[in-house]
Amino acid sequence: MKNIDIILNYIKSKVTKDYILNCIKNNILCGVTALEIQDNLNILRNNSSTILGELWKSSQLIKINTRPVAFIPTDVIREFKSVPEKNLCNCYTSDEIKRLVNYIAPQQPSSDPFQYLVGSKDSLSNQINQAKAALIYPPKGLNTLILGESGVGKTTFAYAMHEFGKSKKKVSKDEFPFISFNCSDYFNNPQLLLSQLFGHIKGAFTGADNEKIGLVEKADGGILFLDEIHRLPPNGQEMLFYLMDKGEFHRMGETENKRKSSVLIIAATTEEPNGNLLSTFLRRIPVVITLPSFREKTIDERVQIIQSLFSYESKNLGKNIRVSSQVLKSLALYKFNVGNIGQLRSEIKLLCAKSFLNHLQNDKELIIKFNMLDNEIREYYLNYNYPDRSVQTYLNMYTEDMIISPLDEKGYYPDESKKDIYELIIKTLENFKSKGLSKEIIETKINSLIDDNFKELMESFSLNKLYINQLYKIVSKDITDFSVELISIAENELSIKFNNKFIFGFALHVQALLKRIAEEKPIRNPNMIKIKRDYPNEFRVSEILVKLLNEKFRVLIPEDERGFLTILLANNKLYKKHESGIGIFVICHGYGTASSIVNVANTLLNVDYAKAIDMPLDADITETYDKIKSIVVDNNNGKGVLFLVDMGSLTGFGEKIMNETGIKIRTINNVSTLIVIEALRNVLYKNDNLNTIYNSLTNAGIPISSPLKPVEKIILTLCATGHGASVIAKNILNQILNNKYNDRLKIVTSNYIDSENITDLQSKYDIVAIIGTFNPNINVPYFPINKLLNESFQREFLKFIDSNFNDHSVKNNVIKSVYETSKEMLEEYVKFINPKIAIINIKKFIESISLGNINETSDDIIDLIIHLGCMLDRCVNGNFVKFENIEEYKEKNIEQFNEIRKASNILETEYNIKINDDEICYIIKITNRYL
Repeated sequence: MKNIDIILNYIKSKVTKDYILNCIKNNILCGVTALEIQDNLNILRNNSSTILGELWKSSQLIKINTRPVAFIPTDVIREFKSVPEKNLCNCYTSDEIKRLVNYIAPQQPSSDPFQYLVGSKDSLSNQINQAKAALIYPPKGLNTLILGESGVGKTTFAYAMHEFGKSKKKVSKDEFPFISFNCSDYFNNPQLLLSQLFGHIKGAFTGADNEKIGLVEKADGGILFLDEIHRLPPNGQEMLFYLMDKGEFHRMGETENKRKSSVLIIAATTEEPNGNLLSTFLRRIPVVITLPSFREKTIDERVQIIQSLFSYESKNLGKNIRVSSQVLKSLALYKFNVGNIGQLRSEIKLLCAKSFLNHLQNDKELIIKFNMLDNEIREYYLNYNYPDRSVQTYLNMYTEDMIISPLDEKGYYPDESKKDIYELIIKTLENFKSKGLSKEIIETKINSLIDDNFKELMESFSLNKLYINQLYKIVSKDITDFSVELISIAENELSIKFNNKFIFGFALHVQALLKRIAEEKPIRNPNMIKIKRDYPNEFRVSEILVKLLNEKFRVLIPEDERGFLTILLANNKLYKKHESGIGIFVICHGYGTASSIVNVANTLLNVDYAKAIDMPLDADITETYDKIKSIVVDNNNGKGVLFLVDMGSLTGFGEKIMNETGIKIRTINNVSTLIVIEALRNVLYKNDNLNTIYNSLTNAGIPISSPLKPVEKIILTLCATGHGASVIAKNILNQILNNKYNDRLKIVTSNYIDSENITDLQSKYDIVAIIGTFNPNINVPYFPINKLLNESFQREFLKFIDSNFNDHSVKNNVIKSVYETSKEMLEEYVKFINPKIAIINIKKFIESISLGNINETSDDIIDLIIHLGCMLDRCVNGNFVKFENIEEYKEKNIEQFNEIRKASNILETEYNIKINDDEICYIIKITNRYL
């Protein structure tokens, strides 16, 4: 019998359903480890680890992320009725396994129910302190008024007050009742409202056929919560403050009999109390608590609220919900002025309902996409300028879809058995030294240990459960927040994105690092030379991070720590190598030009293939070169790299990198949005090599297409019959194109069942794009029919079609698209100016100067517009650039300088700024590259 069969049989015989339940009940490690296999089956640990990995990858085993990693049979988990077959994962934590098999351990009630309120340690901390003081004030507490807009959680806060009071008094709910009443339910019938509150005797009013106990009596000894208290009529308020003063009241219709009730009043209102409540009533309420609105909460609190609301819907549906990062950011930034959190809850419920309907119709996972949001919320997000950079930094950490599971808990708690990297190194070093191993062998083993530890640390976090606010439960807020800032800096320096779970590992590492320094327990990193050699860019960035940590926490971090930070940075990149294909890199001067162009191209073709590298105007050339070289080496797949650059020294980088690394690189100058789209289309949908694509893109004046294609171009619309959705798509396309291409572009309908028909069309025409209800997968850009009604897609689709024609017959409509495209790009990146207004002023400026060979209706002008927009943003913020050898350059281009200096008055007057000579020289440099 093979080892793989021996190991699988051993695990299946040991790990049964009863075994799992017993492990959970006794809180012991569940599953079989590689070491156990070695001890019991005499199969070396390395070999058993490899075999366990193979069984896991083939879905025969489920991995349990403990230390050491353990495995259990997949089939035994399926025996539990609580396990959803379709949502079964291949990796869980110990806690997740408990919840998965529906095991509920006894829980101790919390002594502080306020801790479950979002913002309990931040935006609500003062309010909670007020509430606690009111509840414990002798003898029965102080009456309280809660103020806040509709939907901020006043009722929830009142419930938390009751739970806290019950805990402090150590009484049951029956002994300390909580009675809730909304005064607005009966505001149009004051008599009935007062009857509800105070009760009535028989015959007190028409219809009072029996006597009735009021809520005041039911709440005796506890709390009476009165929501919308401003709806209580004046005589009702008088009856209430008499109760607060004397502890006495009458039922309606009574005159003699005085009744007793010791009740604590908690009232709530959305209105200004002074204008809507009697002053005599307000004087009886010494504690007034004002709850912040959703828009007043910190960004991490807003995100946490959104996640909890989606989690609630996930539990209701019993299904995973995948939420786009753009949706999360849009909801977190939007100002819910009416309804507040209540409006947010309604929006999320509507989104989930739409997704659930789509799930039932298409049997797909529940996905919440950006285009499902209300138009107003989408527009607000797209036009949002970040006044607070920390908000942008925080939200930038959310780069991936968020998956919310019905199994999610409120918090994240790490495995206490895990030790930090320092303790692990010390223990291992002592072990190796005791065995008499040489220094070289020890360093090699420690290096492997450090690498594996950081990788395992990242893998130990379940990506679906990573919410940054949960870090506050295990890492102090100041360390967490500063870690987010440091990661943002590292991303900018390395031109990469880290995955979502990196923040967990990084923050935990920083916390352990600072603890180590505080305890004065220095540690030596035995692999510094190798780390410097293997990860030069990450090592450079680690120096920046260490310096900032020193300044922030007033410590002196040893040099060896840079090595650990370097490994952490090197092992957690989000953007990894492509499986295959030619690399595409857009490299431009400026703070967002390349990113803007790449964003448009990737969005249009629904990929994330092209990569952007922005080169700030004040960046050091040598550092920029090293950064680009490092990224190219990291992303090379053996098929070559295509550089699309704007000007200057960037044009020579490709050849230099090729000479130094041997990677085949071709460079195209004067990059534009359309040429990037066409380059991306060639790489994605053709099998040509790098040279063929380069030659076709640089062959000026000839449409970029395969020479085997016929001249006539078509858009193919597809549906099952060729007479349904495809015809509708054709009619919509005719409206969008509006005879723009006359007879040079036909729209042809077909069905996808008849594959021979599609093949025949391919042989006769150049199929530019396919739109329909089914993707035939024939290496032609495909777009779903539902996108046709999206105005943003229509604009981008027109630009895509434009890229297939290389003459001047469509120029009449390009001026609008050039400025519109530039506006959309600027909206993503500028912070201090309004792009809509800026475009108008930039257009005036451009029209007043000579542009050399730049055609005002060409796509080349986008580069100039984007540069001017970024320049205005810098000048408004007081962030000025420097131009090398400026006096010499001015003298050489004195006529242009004077002309542009004069025209710049248009922008200076409009924005009340001063555009320095350095900026003028950069404008000249951009326009001169076309001469």
